[in-house]
Amino acid sequence: MSANSMALKVVPQVKNQTYATQKNSQYNDQTSVFVDLSKRLNDAISNTPHFRAIGLRGSLKSACDEWQKKFNHITKFDDLNLVQTLTIPLSDILIDISLQRKLDLVWVIEILKKFREVQASPLQVYQVIDNKGKLGYYPKGKSLYASWDAQHTGIVYYIIAVWILKEDPSKVMVPVNIYPVSLKSEIRQNFVSTNSSDGKKLLEDIDLFQQMVYGVRLDGNKNPDWIDAERKQQFLEQADLFVTNAKFADTDQPGAISRMQEINHYSADIIRKFCVYAGGTIPIPRPIASQEIEILCKFFDIAKKDGIDYTDAEIVEIGNHLHMKFDSNFHESSPFWEKVRKAYENWWNDFYKDVPDDRRPSNSRVSKNWNTGGSFLWHQLHKTLPNIKLPRMPSGNFIPDTKDLY
Repeated sequence: MSANSMALKVVPQVKNQTYATQKNSQYNDQTSVFVDLSKRLNDAISNTPHFRAIGLRGSLKSACDEWQKKFNHITKFDDLNLVQTLTIPLSDILIDISLQRKLDLVWVIEILKKFREVQASPLQVYQVIDNKGKLGYYPKGKSLYASWDAQHTGIVYYIIAVWILKEDPSKVMVPVNIYPVSLKSEIRQNFVSTNSSDGKKLLEDIDLFQQMVYGVRLDGNKNPDWIDAERKQQFLEQADLFVTNAKFADTDQPGAISRMQEINHYSADIIRKFCVYAGGTIPIPRPIASQEIEILCKFFDIAKKDGIDYTDAEIVEIGNHLHMKFDSNFHESSPFWEKVRKAYENWWNDFYKDVPDDRRPSNSRVSKNWNTGGSFLWHQLHKTLPNIKLPRMPSGNFIPDTKDLY
C-alpha cells in the first residue's frame, strides 16, 4: 500500500504493550484514517477523563445556550451570513485524524462563545478518493472531502447545525475552499505552514513534532528538519518513551516526556544519548521529570562540545550510578533537590560570609534547573565516579562542598 493511500485501516489492539508503545504506534499506521464530524466530536468527549468530560459537556451546553441567545434570529443554518464561496453538504466533510491534531474541545467552546458570522472561515478541504467504498461514508453531494485545516470551525458548524438548530447535516451547506491536491505530503505541508495566523488555534510544539513524524512516515517527506524529528521519535520508541502534552491527559504515564524544549533544541544524537540513559539503565515506571531531561541533555551536550562523546556503555554506567545514589529521581519534590538546596545554602553562606547582609544579593533560593542541579551533578560524578571523563565544569559560581554531596 502506498504512503499516500487514503484507505481506512483498523489496527488491532495488542495486549501487554506498555503505554508508551501503544502511544508511539500512532505513527506507524501507513494509511489515512477518516471520521465524520459527529464521530470526531463525540470521540473527543468520550476519550476525555470522566470528570473532565462532565465539565466539558456542561461548558458545551452553556456555550450552545449563549449562542442561541446571541443569535435568536437564526432559525436555520442557511440564515447565517457566512463568507461566499463554494458550498458542500456538512455530512460530506470528513476529518483525517492522521493529519489533524487532536480536537481541542476548549478551543471549540471558545469559538462557539465568540462566534461572528463575518469572521467564520470556509473549511479548507481536498477531495477524498473512496477506495471502492472502503471508507464507509457515501456523499450526499458530488464527492467526499477531507478537511486539512479548520477542523475546529467544522465542529462548530456541526454543533450549530445539528445540536442547536436540529438540522440534518446532509442538507446543511457549508462554505469550503477545495484544494486540487492529492499527495498527503502536500496537504500536510499546507497544514503546518498555514497554522501561524492570528485568530487560529496555533500548532503547539507537540503538534508540530507529531506532524513532522507523520510527514516522514506517511508521506515520505524529505525535509531535513522533519527527518531529524522522525529519527528522535525512533530513539524514543526504542527506549519506551513518548512525547506528550497536558492536553492529552497522559503526562503521568510511565515514559511520558511533556517538556518539548530539549526534544526540539538538541540534535538527534543528544536525544539518543538521553534515551540510552533513560531506557538502558533502569526500568521506566514513571514519567520523565522536566528537570531530568533538561539536566541530562545539557550534560551530554556540553560533554560532546568539549570533545567527550560518551559511548553507550559509559552512559549506562552514569545512569546506573545516579540510580544507585538517588534512584535517578529528579522530580522537583524529590530528596535530590533537598540535597541540592542544602548544598546551595551552605555554599551561599560560605561564599558571602565576609559580605555585610545589606550588600548581599537579595535571593538565595535554589532554582530547580540546570544552573544548580547541573553543577551539583557534575561535582557528584567527579566525587563518586572518577573513572568517567567529565567535560569542563559548567559556568556559574555554585560549587558544592564535597561533604554536601552523596
